[in-house]
Amino acid sequence: MSIESVSWVLNHAPIPRDRRDASSLTVVLLGLANHADPFGRNAFPAVSTLVRYTRLSERSVQYALRALEELALIGPSDPTIVAAYVKRSDRRPRGWDLAVHRSEEAVDNSADGVQSLRPADRHGVQTRPHGVQAATRRGAELAPEPSFNHPKNRPAPSAPDGRSAGTPVCGHCDARDSDPVSARLVWLDEDRTRSTPCPRCAPARSGVAR
Repeated sequence: MSIESVSWVLNHAPIPRDRRDASSLTVVLLGLANHADPFGRNAFPAVSTLVRYTRLSERSVQYALRALEELALIGPSDPTIVAAYVKRSDRRPRGWDLAVHRSEEAVDNSADGVQSLRPADRHGVQTRPHGVQAATRRGAELAPEPSFNHPKNRPAPSAPDGRSAGTPVCGHCDARDSDPVSARLVWLDEDRTRSTPCPRCAPARSGVAR
């Protein structure tokens, strides 16, 4: 039994849905997949076995096999492989290879309320028609601008012994206790492109803007 071949029949085999015998073709193809290798090759169950699997008549199974071959969903396998397993030629069933490389076309059946996904791109993103993205790319979102990520008026850190390190900040500017007075600034815009010395920590320099 090949899980890969069975999965192909159940999910991807391009059996036309508008055929009246679509269900019969599916169950017969599923019976073949039950005997195929992981690559869909060398399935040679007897017709009587397929009749038992599908609950169809022998004539219906034979018809389904011919239809599947016409649809290029199965093709004759190497007869020497079958001969290696079944020695008596009069009891040797016909072997089949399944076209597991073929898949049902991705079609937007919006009239039926069914949305088929397009193939995923190299980032694993699946898209809908007209370029509309159906799923977002995995990973973290873009980080905000660093200037907006920077806390304003952050609390001053304390020394390990609990005492403040350096000159305490006034709480009005964006500075640490360990920052020199000359480096204590008040930002004048959100983009942090214009600043002025803190008038509380450095009153002597507060009239100098940069």
